[in-house]
Amino acid sequence: MRRLSTGIVFLVAAGFVVGLLSHLLYQRWSAPGLEGQGYSVSFSPLPPPAPRPAEIPLLEAREVEKIRALSGNQARIRGRVYRVGHSAKSNTYFLNFGPARSSFTGVIFASALESFETRKMPPKSYEGREVELTGEIKDHPKYGVEMILEDPSQIKVLD
Repeated sequence: MRRLSTGIVFLVAAGFVVGLLSHLLYQRWSAPGLEGQGYSVSFSPLPPPAPRPAEIPLLEAREVEKIRALSGNQARIRGRVYRVGHSAKSNTYFLNFGPARSSFTGVIFASALESFETRKMPPKSYEGREVELTGEIKDHPKYGVEMILEDPSQIKVLD
């Protein structure tokens, strides 16, 4: 049989004494009747982070197929107004961004025309200018890809 060294016996005894003392202290601190003498702790979770506003995509007016893919969503469209058309019958203005009928178009209906004129921004003043439009993209079966402009704040003149 092997003989235990006094160092190992001393370490085991010291561990036993430390464990016994920590047990006694634990019992003393958590004795019944002392619950009301401590500080109450409550958990309050952090509020969820505020949602970040979704970035509105910016596209060039000549990228008609990419704009069409965003139909029904908000977008920013940047380009030079090729010409401003006017329908005398409905008093509607069309900001065309290209010579073809398939080009992107910004539409200002008669109902919104007054707000453009009161801010001294008549639709004809956009012809030949670089602008950025912000609004909802619509893919109209008859008229093509367009954006309805209801307020002058939707148009930002870049040049």
